[in-house]
Amino acid sequence: MTAKTLIATALIALSAAAVPAFAQSYSHLDPITQSQKSRAEVLADLEIYRESGLAAADRTEDFTLNASQRAKAEARYAELKASPKYAALVQRFAAKEAKGSTTEGVSAR
Repeated sequence: MTAKTLIATALIALSAAAVPAFAQSYSHLDPITQSQKSRAEVLADLEIYRESGLAAADRTEDFTLNASQRAKAEARYAELKASPKYAALVQRFAAKEAKGSTTEGVSAR
């Protein structure tokens, strides 16, 4: 085999290995439609996504990210999403949004 053939073979093997890893990197996200989630739910979800470690895992370009690290982050995300903390975050963001909407349109005097 020539060097070019070896390099091409290695690149094909690497790209084939990377595709499933990339496809799985966003598997925790629910498909979102306009009416499916409120703004408060989205903001709460984003906060626990970051806290769980999934945000850091998705930002990396390292496809060899330790599978157990990703699994721990996914488990932590699921745990947080099912916890009272998520519900409290949704309420907090909803209250902020309601407070903002009641003062909208009120001019300063």
